[in-house]
Amino acid sequence: MIDRVASDEVIAAAFEWLCKRRKNYPAQADVWALRHDWDRQRARIQTELRASTYRLSSVQRITTHEGETLHVWRAADALVLKALAITLQDTLPISPRCTHVEGYGGAHGAIAAVRQRLPQHRFVARTDVAAYYDSIDHELLLQRIERFVPDRAVLNLLGQYLRYTVEWGGLFADNRTGIYRGCSLSPLIGAFFLTELDQALERKDVDYVRFMDDIVILAPTRWKLRRAVKAMNEVLADLALEQHPDKTFIGRIERGFEFLGVHFSPAGSRIADSAIERFVQRAARLYEQEPDPVKLGQYCARWTASWPSTNPTGS
Repeated sequence: MIDRVASDEVIAAAFEWLCKRRKNYPAQADVWALRHDWDRQRARIQTELRASTYRLSSVQRITTHEGETLHVWRAADALVLKALAITLQDTLPISPRCTHVEGYGGAHGAIAAVRQRLPQHRFVARTDVAAYYDSIDHELLLQRIERFVPDRAVLNLLGQYLRYTVEWGGLFADNRTGIYRGCSLSPLIGAFFLTELDQALERKDVDYVRFMDDIVILAPTRWKLRRAVKAMNEVLADLALEQHPDKTFIGRIERGFEFLGVHFSPAGSRIADSAIERFVQRAARLYEQEPDPVKLGQYCARWTASWPSTNPTGS
């Protein structure tokens, strides 16, 4: 499998992704040095991957001009992790009910699926996992990955990805639990870790949709919903995960519920009040930081375009 990660095809695809992803990085960013010396760097990376000697460097912690804290992999490491993601997407079992994975429908697909199935049901369980990325247990995750990935070189890279070191101002801190949110590999790992939940609920006579750790279960009867919720609780307990108490709702659909920023009820669907409130707060903060009406208008246009149609017909 490591040969697939290091293949010309996968490395080229990862390099193309990296160039697009970091095309607006500042002149001093290491992505430009990698691109300038790409032929030599590509050969080095492929050789080290095949020899199982490639080592991920520490992640740099930076603060943006907006005050946001980010963790950034060096360019070569980001490329290797993308190559790993490309390879593992064809290896790890991912349920089509997990819509956040590329090609599985995205947020629009998840919302459309809930809207389409809602009229056939009377009861709903809506929940998500508290601090999902930060709560993933490394040992439990690796135990499950090993069932599908026998290659020790690939497992070694995954171990480095999980137990990365953060560097800032000459200080270092090791990551002991959870996965890094800003990595191209993390959405796939986040999808895979809840595969047992997908399998358990797909065996129940309910409709089920998941977007990362945001979960909706639709059932025609209270009894079927209870069975599904019991199965969900058992899987989450086995994975040492907890549901977010403020984002969990179990009851009749007629009371209404929120999922991915949309409020659903028998009357139809609309953008949730909480989503609008977050948008207003973000827009106000952007304007305070840089009172440019053009940029604010661009943000508002992007936010509006990101929402799927929320009427019942989807038109």
